[in-house]
Amino acid sequence: MIETLVLTPPFFLFDEEFDVPRRFRHDTQEGFCFTRSKPDGYRNNQDAMAVVSGIDDALVLAVADGLGGLPNGAKVARRVVESLASLTFASLPECIQSVNDAMASDGFVGGCTLAAVEIVRGQVVVHHVGDAGALVVSDSGAVRLKTVPHSPVGHAEAHEGLAEAAALSHPQRHVVSNMIGDDRMWIETSAPVTLQPGDTVVVASDGLWDNFFRKEIVEMVVNDDLLAVSQAIVNQATVRMTATPASVPAKKDDLSFIVFRFAG
Repeated sequence: MIETLVLTPPFFLFDEEFDVPRRFRHDTQEGFCFTRSKPDGYRNNQDAMAVVSGIDDALVLAVADGLGGLPNGAKVARRVVESLASLTFASLPECIQSVNDAMASDGFVGGCTLAAVEIVRGQVVVHHVGDAGALVVSDSGAVRLKTVPHSPVGHAEAHEGLAEAAALSHPQRHVVSNMIGDDRMWIETSAPVTLQPGDTVVVASDGLWDNFFRKEIVEMVVNDDLLAVSQAIVNQATVRMTATPASVPAKKDDLSFIVFRFAG
């Protein structure tokens, strides 16, 4: 059994390097989080995460991914997740918009993507910008909610018939069409989904989504033990990023994810 530290919400993680997933608890429910820079030895993690509990027993799970092609990627990701500290849960999109507006007024150059899952009274809503994303899977393996990446390749897969395998191997899969730090930024908010006991919520940067077929993620998630789910994701992603055949998705990247099991 892997020993893991227990974190207490609210907490914020940036510039972190985890060896194993870390557990957190929210009332009688639990989740795990993990973050690590890509396996190239540079130790320059551009991702940031937050788990925030607030009024009305609400819970927000957020992963931000700083864009490495722009300056200050890690700083933007940190700025976004730290803004959740004073969040009023009725206005999460306004909170995201305010960060974007402040960056524009400050002349702060940089960008990040974001997936923020809001769980309130048994209902889940996802707010996302770019190709950070979220997935909700039932205990039987049914996909109950899935975000579509804001990218040309993501759009082509969702709306133009591009096969998943072709999307995951596309040379432009890293290109995003929406980001925090752009005055054209927009926030996609999902329809609310009522969680059922045993549903698992996955929130992650593209370091997860670009290294697995969706079916593979679902197969890992339906494991009864949430720590085993988390460790399987870490182990398999490490294999994909370091030494993997061309027949499966593989991309070196920072890996950050949160998994949360709804107990009802």
